Amino acid sequence: MHYAFSFVYLISALSISLFSQNLGVVTIYNSGNSDLTYNQINCLEFVDNGELWIGTQNGISIFNSMADSWINIPNKNLPSNIISALEFNNSANYSSMFLGHTEGITLALWDNTLIETELENITWDNQYGAACSPNNGIISSILYDNELWSGSTDGLCVEGLGPEGTWLIQNTSTEFYSNNITSIKKNTNNGMIAIGTMNGGLVTYDGTFNIYYSSNSDILDNSVLDVAFDQNNNIIICTPQAGLGVLTEGGSWIWFNTVNSSLPSNSLKNVIVDNNNNLWITTLENGLIQYKNNVFYNYTTENSDLPDNKINCLQLGENNQIWLGTETSGLIKINTPITSINGHNPLVQSISPTIFDSKIHIDVLESGHIYIYNQYGQLIDTKILSIGNNYINTTDYTSGLYFILTESRNKRSVNTVIKQTSSTF
Repeated sequence: MHYAFSFVYLISALSISLFSQNLGVVTIYNSGNSDLTYNQINCLEFVDNGELWIGTQNGISIFNSMADSWINIPNKNLPSNIISALEFNNSANYSSMFLGHTEGITLALWDNTLIETELENITWDNQYGAACSPNNGIISSILYDNELWSGSTDGLCVEGLGPEGTWLIQNTSTEFYSNNITSIKKNTNNGMIAIGTMNGGLVTYDGTFNIYYSSNSDILDNSVLDVAFDQNNNIIICTPQAGLGVLTEGGSWIWFNTVNSSLPSNSLKNVIVDNNNNLWITTLENGLIQYKNNVFYNYTTENSDLPDNKINCLQLGENNQIWLGTETSGLIKINTPITSINGHNPLVQSISPTIFDSKIHIDVLESGHIYIYNQYGQLIDTKILSIGNNYINTTDYTSGLYFILTESRNKRSVNTVIKQTSSTF
């Protein structure tokens, strides 16, 4: 059939776009070329003055990139050298860092100045939250939102949600499906908190806890390794088997995987949203992914300057810099990321909205044709495009994923968009 042939062509075009790219300026800091304490990095966190705290498998390093200076915290200050989570909080007079490790939570407190080399301006509390039993184990994620939210392999502890002076515990003995908490993030737009679990689905909190599990929702993998909110209040989740999930603000699930998109791997670990609402995603062993202009770009040791395909954590810095912590190769800074498709100037200036209802706006730089395919590869619409603004009526489209193939005489562009269910609006 014609649409089957065209869909193969479409997927081929998507695949080609993955390998023509420029990651940007990559700077590598490791124990050989800097004072980084250890090359296996588990977590990263910035403080207000720009210092970067780096949690490793063997202690803490603090990096001041402006001064190119390092401070290593002696392991004697902490009950465990294996740092697994970091969360910064700033008050009027003091700054604090919550450090999660294999023996619970440590609170580091100092006045609002640069950390001194001798560390004499830091006070340490190695028993913070010990009254909540999961806080005495392996801490995997921490969020500070006026009170502390901490996730471990034994459950969730929330300071202040229980009776006054107590901690609320959530695990399999209450209403959760899993004790293993992987990620805790807050949406600064509406205050919602999203919680990832291992084999327990996605949990959200907006005054009550709501669980998205395979038995009561369209979630495709009950293990959620990381969560993030985009600028449209969608929840983005990374899974180890089902790829990338998007829970829209209206409650609809959209999934990207190696079958229905150009996503290069279904085994995803971490995700952040940059200042341009682009996604940066780490994989379990296949490098770094960027989702920009409706295209997934995959950066590996083979096609970029990345030194390691196993990336344990990532953090957004100032000026939209991307910072990565690797399994064996230390700390990576990416400056001014750049992407390109096939080395040509783009044909499509913009497509909006990418999650649409009744119409799509397409701005093209050359006249040409557009072919719209559904997620099954069926050609459902064709249009002739003129230079500039074009509008596609999508009222009769069903909800789901769509591929937009745009062609001119010498160029082609492939984009993906999503139509939500009517209940979203």
